[in-house]
Amino acid sequence: MIILLLGITLQAQNNEECIKDTVYLKTGEIIPCKISSVDRANDLITIQVCDTNGILMYEPFSFDQVATYSIGTAIQQEKKRGDLYRIDLLDGTRLTGKILSENDSIIVIELQDLGELRLPRNKIDKLIPLDAPPGLKKSLWFKNPHATRLLFAPTAIPLKRGEGYYQNIYIVGNMFNYGVLDNLSIGGGFDFITMFAITDEWNPILNFNAKTGFKVHDNVHVGAGALYVTQVNNFSAGLPYALSTFGNYNSNFTTGLGWGFVDGTFEEKPFIMLGGMVRCSEKIWFISENWITPFGENEKYYLAVSYGIRFSGKRMCVDLAFINSKDIFEEIFIGIPYVDFVIKFGK
Repeated sequence: MIILLLGITLQAQNNEECIKDTVYLKTGEIIPCKISSVDRANDLITIQVCDTNGILMYEPFSFDQVATYSIGTAIQQEKKRGDLYRIDLLDGTRLTGKILSENDSIIVIELQDLGELRLPRNKIDKLIPLDAPPGLKKSLWFKNPHATRLLFAPTAIPLKRGEGYYQNIYIVGNMFNYGVLDNLSIGGGFDFITMFAITDEWNPILNFNAKTGFKVHDNVHVGAGALYVTQVNNFSAGLPYALSTFGNYNSNFTTGLGWGFVDGTFEEKPFIMLGGMVRCSEKIWFISENWITPFGENEKYYLAVSYGIRFSGKRMCVDLAFINSKDIFEEIFIGIPYVDFVIKFGK
C-alpha cells in the first residue's frame, strides 16, 4: 500500500513538472506543457507533454502553427500571483508587470504606476517570468534580424522571400536589399553626393548586387553573389564572390573569396574576406569583418580589419565600428570610425 501511494505521488510530481507552460495553437487548441526549447533559427518550438501513462513525450511545432505561448502560466494561480513577468507583444512592445488573472482569451496584468491592463492573448508574443533560469531566457531571445550581413559584406545566410532591409552608411551611402525568393536576394544603392550634385551632367555612382544562399547542413550555409558599381561613361567595377558561413543565426563565422574587376579587367589575385559575429546579449553583438586584398602594381596582399559593436532590436540596428590597417594604425591607432544603421522591413 505504501509503495502504491509513493508511486502515485511520484507520478503526480512528474505530471506537474510536465505542465508548467502553455502553448496556444492557431487552431484554438490550448496545450499545457513544458517548453523545452525555442529554436528561432529554424522557427520551431519543442514541448514536453505527458501521456495518460505519465510517459514524457517530445513534440515540435512550427511558429506558423503557434498563436502565442507563455512560460510558467499553467502553474496554479496562487503560486503565480505576485510574480513579475516580461510580456512581449507582437507589435514589439515590451511590458513588465504582475499577472492578476487570465482565461483563454484575456490576461489581466498590473503595471507599476499605471494600474491594471487587459491584454488579448492574440496580441501577445510571449510571457517570461523574470526569475526564469538564464538558459531559458537566452533561448527566448528574438531571432537575429541581421544575420545575413556583417558590416558591409554579406554572409551566406540568405534573406527569406519577402524580407528586406535598408542600410545607410556614414549618412551618405544607401543600400537596399530584398529577398525575391527564399534563397535569392537582389539589391542596389546610391550615394547622396553624386546623386544630388549640382553639375552640368547628372551622373551618379550606382551599385547593384545579387546573392543566393543555401543551408547545406546544420550550422553550415554556402552562397554566391556579385557586386557591381558603375558611373556611366566614367568607370565600372565589380566583385563576383563565393561564401561559406559556419554557425547559427546568433553567432557565426564567414569566409569569402572573390575576383574583382575594373573596366572589364580582372585582378590576377582573389580578394579574401574573413568575418564573424558573436551575440553577447539579447540586443548586442560583437562584429568583425576583415579583408585581404591585392593592392598596387605588384598586387601584393594588403590587410584591412574592422571590429565593432552592433546594437539591435527586432527591426532596426546600429553598427559602431573601427576600420584599421598598418598604415591607418600609424596615424590613428584605434582606426577610422565606421557608422551605419539598418532598418529591416517585410516579414
